[in-house]
Amino acid sequence: MEISMEIALASKRKLGFVTGVIVIDKTDPVKQEAWETCNNMVISWILGNVSENIKKSVMFMNTAKDMWKILEQRFYISNGARKYQVTKMIYETKQNGKSVNDYYTEMKILWEELDNLSFCPPIIEINPEVAAYLNAKHQQDEEQKLFQFLNGLDEINSAIRSHLLMYPTLPTADEACCAIQQEESPRESLTLVKEEEEEEIIEEEEVQEE
Repeated sequence: MEISMEIALASKRKLGFVTGVIVIDKTDPVKQEAWETCNNMVISWILGNVSENIKKSVMFMNTAKDMWKILEQRFYISNGARKYQVTKMIYETKQNGKSVNDYYTEMKILWEELDNLSFCPPIIEINPEVAAYLNAKHQQDEEQKLFQFLNGLDEINSAIRSHLLMYPTLPTADEACCAIQQEESPRESLTLVKEEEEEEIIEEEEVQEE
């Protein structure tokens, strides 16, 4: 709910009312009235997208920011069990004979769900230190996904897995998937040719027996 609601509010240029970026100007009656109108509009949107039980617990909040804060806390707590389940599924998901693409797609779905369940406070201003931190954090997240993806690969991919980990700069999980797929295609072609040859041999033997 949280992510889709944020997207909807951002598209209407009203996200600042729940993050607290857009504040009321009590020195200007006209601006104050406009702020209150938009605030009430955002509150009505939020109430229209939650269940009746949740609506009753937040409907008396005066500002969209306060309402949003309560909802964030509630969903963060209730999502704890699901976050545990998804994290467990990520570590338990294995290729198990599936194509690399199918296996990677399963992992990516789980990563996206876990990202959606995780809450980070909005960043109002980005300075060089914040930018450096965000870049480092993004790199760590990508490395974690790479390790999780490589960990679940079948042993037939162990050689290229070791090769990827020896790169001076580690690839992203996307790049690793593409590299392994390139190895997988010729291998599948050889397997198909071998199977066809075996079928021909069996057919010849059957003809000779007849």
